[in-house]
Amino acid sequence: MPSRAGRPRRIIRHLIIWAFIAVVLFPVVWIFSASINPANTLIGQRLIPHISTWDHYVTLFTNPRHPFGLWLLNSVKVSGVTAVLTVVMAALGAYAFSRFRFRGRRLGLLAMLLVQMFPAIMAMVAIYLFLLAIGRQVPWLGLNTHIGLIMVYLGGAMGFNTWLMKGYFDTIPRS
Repeated sequence: MPSRAGRPRRIIRHLIIWAFIAVVLFPVVWIFSASINPANTLIGQRLIPHISTWDHYVTLFTNPRHPFGLWLLNSVKVSGVTAVLTVVMAALGAYAFSRFRFRGRRLGLLAMLLVQMFPAIMAMVAIYLFLLAIGRQVPWLGLNTHIGLIMVYLGGAMGFNTWLMKGYFDTIPRS
């Protein structure tokens, strides 16, 4: 049983945690209440509207001009495949960099670190032209394809994730 001397500290700690939770959840609750508010306004609205409607959600999922369900499915598909491939490929590369000694290892690690110094936006035009050129030869891999987008995401994530996993593998004893 906790002592009475530590009770005020525990109460203060819980109050701070609940205040933090309220600050974090407030924007989510505000946006949800705005989405069920029929007035279509964010300014001057109450947190819990007197009159609520689900018409916005019905329109979102049933409007044939804006197939939100398909867009959501595409996003889940691309992000899921990218996440799995990134973990697998980065783990394989990181393990090789961590455990094996080979010619070019140091240069490869330095190149990965150097590439991370530049913002990804710098490569935007080059990636566009690259996908455009590939799409002319291999249409299923070019622009406006899921596989092309997955390849772009993989290229952007591999350097950092490989470096991160290499650091983790370095902490594991070899035996």
